[in-house]
Amino acid sequence: LKFQQDVTEQAHSIPMTIQKRPAMDEVGTVRKELKGSEGQADAAAAREVEVERSLAVSGLGTAQAVHGQVRVIDLLDSEAADAIWEAAREPGFFVVTNHGISEEAIDEAFRLSRDFFTQRKEDKESQSPFEKSMNAGYEFFSQIRPSTGAPDQKESLQITARQGCMDGRWPSVPNFEERLKNFMVKSHDLGCRILSILEPKACPKLAQGTLAAAHRLWVEDGQCTLRLLHYPPVHDAGKLPSNYWRAGPHTDWCCATLLFQQPGNEGPECAPNPKAMKDGAPWLKVDPVPGGIAVNIGDMLGRWSDGRLLSNLHRVRMPTKEESSPPKSRYSMAFFMQADKHVCIECETCETITAGDYILGRIRSNFAK
Repeated sequence: LKFQQDVTEQAHSIPMTIQKRPAMDEVGTVRKELKGSEGQADAAAAREVEVERSLAVSGLGTAQAVHGQVRVIDLLDSEAADAIWEAAREPGFFVVTNHGISEEAIDEAFRLSRDFFTQRKEDKESQSPFEKSMNAGYEFFSQIRPSTGAPDQKESLQITARQGCMDGRWPSVPNFEERLKNFMVKSHDLGCRILSILEPKACPKLAQGTLAAAHRLWVEDGQCTLRLLHYPPVHDAGKLPSNYWRAGPHTDWCCATLLFQQPGNEGPECAPNPKAMKDGAPWLKVDPVPGGIAVNIGDMLGRWSDGRLLSNLHRVRMPTKEESSPPKSRYSMAFFMQADKHVCIECETCETITAGDYILGRIRSNFAK
């Protein structure tokens, strides 16, 4: 099968260069020079990676999803903040509606994504070469999840909103850069809004607005990323190894993720973090909701909040036989709220680490050497 032949592409390691930090950041947080930052980053990553690796042993990673759906929350509702907090605590995944991003803007971003991915692989690599030091550009079947030991069955374009990151890497698709930069601003605004709702209870010792201010676009050490995702058609999922998923079970590395989906592109499923799981809570479906954007909690916020919130487990299953008749692609978009590199994540239960070093450790743990 052509799909299976694609999987033989070799993955790449993705080291990230952390620039020297000045003494004071722009949001008033003292920058601390940390010794042995690489070892610290790997140690921080190891805690979360162990959660993912345990899924293979426990069988939780392959457990069937029940016919449930994550909570849908109307942001215009007077009780939306309380509902978001409860959903963020368990299972850590929810869908928001009346969020302020128009369907036209989302549809346009999906159209531009399809225009890029329908090109030849060689053209995609040429237009947006992957830059390891910036974690930006086009990658193909490179990500290997600790929970599966196998490459995710997908290709992606990572647009990291850091100064200079996308120079020479914007695709030649007409209007791509302008329109997607605008879309990223809208996504970032919503992400900041969600973090500000969660902040008082998640990080009560932080001054209000600290989380939002820690995530900036197109600054010299920004890390917020829009990832356009394409899962190629699956011709016969039954012939693939059992540990192959469109995206293996994992947690996200960021503070929060916005997941954009469209009807007819089902597949994501989620479960509470095993650290907080009660009585083997089941996997739930995260099917597309008309007018909705899915939101999940990531590891960075779990650390920052001293475990008041925990990152959510999620995966993208293979299509069913019915969904593969005929075989079709699946598209989605994820916007990752990742704090600027220099920002110190300080909490009572873990050592202080910069957001840049934290992401570095997670990248090394997820991409093949």
